[in-house]
Amino acid sequence: MIILRNLLVLLVLGTTAACATSTQLYTPGPSTLGAEPVTDFDRYVASVKTYVDTNLVPVEGFEREQQVLWNLPYRLSPAADCNSGDRTGLLLVHGLSDSPFVFRDLARYLADQCVEVRTLLLQGHGTRPGDMVTASADVWRDQVRNHFVALSQDVDRAFIGGFSLGGALATDYALSETGPRPAGLIAVAPAWQLNGLRDYLWLAPIADVFGDFVEKEPELNPVKYESFSFNAGSQIGDVISAAQSRIIQKESLDIPLFLAATEADSVINLEYLVTQFRERFSNPGNAMMIFRDTRKPWPVAQAGERIRFLNSYLPDANILEFSHQSLLIAPDNELYGLGAPLQRCLEPNNISLEDCRQLSEKDLWFSAWHDTERPVFTSRLTYNPWFDDLAQAIGSFIKESEYTKVP
Repeated sequence: MIILRNLLVLLVLGTTAACATSTQLYTPGPSTLGAEPVTDFDRYVASVKTYVDTNLVPVEGFEREQQVLWNLPYRLSPAADCNSGDRTGLLLVHGLSDSPFVFRDLARYLADQCVEVRTLLLQGHGTRPGDMVTASADVWRDQVRNHFVALSQDVDRAFIGGFSLGGALATDYALSETGPRPAGLIAVAPAWQLNGLRDYLWLAPIADVFGDFVEKEPELNPVKYESFSFNAGSQIGDVISAAQSRIIQKESLDIPLFLAATEADSVINLEYLVTQFRERFSNPGNAMMIFRDTRKPWPVAQAGERIRFLNSYLPDANILEFSHQSLLIAPDNELYGLGAPLQRCLEPNNISLEDCRQLSEKDLWFSAWHDTERPVFTSRLTYNPWFDDLAQAIGSFIKESEYTKVP
């Protein structure tokens, strides 16, 4: 009965969306991204710039050309003072509705640590929500594979990593054994299993017949979509299923893994991540970082010497807990950081955007997304106060990994 009710809700939403007046923002653009082999990274970036410039429907309040640049993939070379010995590289894959911008702070830190960092732009992203209507998980997988093959040809040790959806795509490739083997896997809040909606993702292809969008939200963020299409739900369901199949296909997985998550994540199922980390990923160099309210006890059955906790309850900064989106963002980030354009009231909880903007600094707190009542007014936290600790831990993991490159 519950499943039927949810199906009917999705169908009604879809029918409403289908009947609504179509706008440029919610329809696919004239161009699309493919998954061609990457023979020259600079040429790849130039081709993506043409695509983004063609399809972009800009968000108000930001210069259009700057929005194009923010959404582009990039390569950061190791700092000039790095030695010319073995070269280390890392491919980072962004999340659903997101863009490579999410990795800018981490990429800068790792480049200073002598790691070449590359990103890519997944099909359907970086332009307008309408481009997600025709995006394909198979194309995403091909994009990840082609970019990792290219990186592995240019460095001595190639790592792969990702955030959210990108973490699941990186996991799928890393465990597939169908191409060059990564030296290690870095997964930040990977979409191995979702909270809440995981039991209903199979409904997305059915509802997709009746309309394109679950919800059409005001687009305030120049580097991430707020609106969510039925096809996006269908494709991430495909990716999650594939990643889970890879994880459970072996009782023991020896690839080095760095895993990070927040206990208050409204998107990712933390218990599933911890269980897989403890029970299947067996490399002694593995490490996990969890941001949580350390005033509360952690289940003894899920404890381990490889799991490190950082406190996410920071009342002096008006922070109740860390959000999914905040983890990879430094406090001085130009869009999401303290005092930056998107830091305050980007996604308020249970209050309107207008009411949120009227709140004084002391009255607005920051948290993960939630739909339950809290004792204070909250908006989604957009940055990570412990970013330096996370970046240093990832850098140490890369340096200490002894997993040899396999051609």
